[in-house]
Amino acid sequence: MKNSLKLGLGVALSGSLLLVGCTSSKTNERIEALEKQVAAIEKKLSPARPQPPTQDKAYKLPVGNSPVLGKKNAPVNVVVFSDGQCPYCAGADQLLRDAVKDPELKAKVNVVFKNFPLSFHQDAKPAAKAALAAKEQGEEKFWAMMDKVFANQRSLTPANFNKWAKEIGLNVTKFKEDVKKNDGKYEASIKADMELGTNSANVRGTPSIYVGGWELRERSVQGIKNLIKEKNLI
Repeated sequence: MKNSLKLGLGVALSGSLLLVGCTSSKTNERIEALEKQVAAIEKKLSPARPQPPTQDKAYKLPVGNSPVLGKKNAPVNVVVFSDGQCPYCAGADQLLRDAVKDPELKAKVNVVFKNFPLSFHQDAKPAAKAALAAKEQGEEKFWAMMDKVFANQRSLTPANFNKWAKEIGLNVTKFKEDVKKNDGKYEASIKADMELGTNSANVRGTPSIYVGGWELRERSVQGIKNLIKEKNLI
């Protein structure tokens, strides 16, 4: 309804402009008045998004059985809620891989991956399940599969998952079997990750990143360092 009304307003305004063509100053004033009216109505139809509540304590985000990149016993967990089909998640993935290789951070942080496939990304959940199937053959294989997923977000198909499984050195027969027989287990794992993010960390989109339970807003390796220092996490 809102979109239809906004579209109608836009068409009406465009029609006015087409009719007047090159106009006098008086007509220009009328057009400016129309534009202001449309802007005012659109503002009412599209109120500002409510700001997320201010975080006053660290969220509890247990590692559980989630894939971990870096030292398992690192003092600070960097938890990411991610979607394999989200282009912003691909950028965040590279940032987090850089963080665990950073000379200052590699002994202090690890990265914990939580699946958060958004409903409008139809290929994100199958990709998450393919990565979890890869994890059955070694934790590092999960990250290798996700590397393929993020690099090929427009080609997330079962055929390509099988192709990438071979390229990253998996036993492809086992991989295919795990994808099929463990579908229920992977579905439950993804659901648990999404419930954790939604209920415990106010996750509403991807990527959402938390350093020691604190939301990372400065998306950079230096930002991670700054947040660790600010919250005295080490």
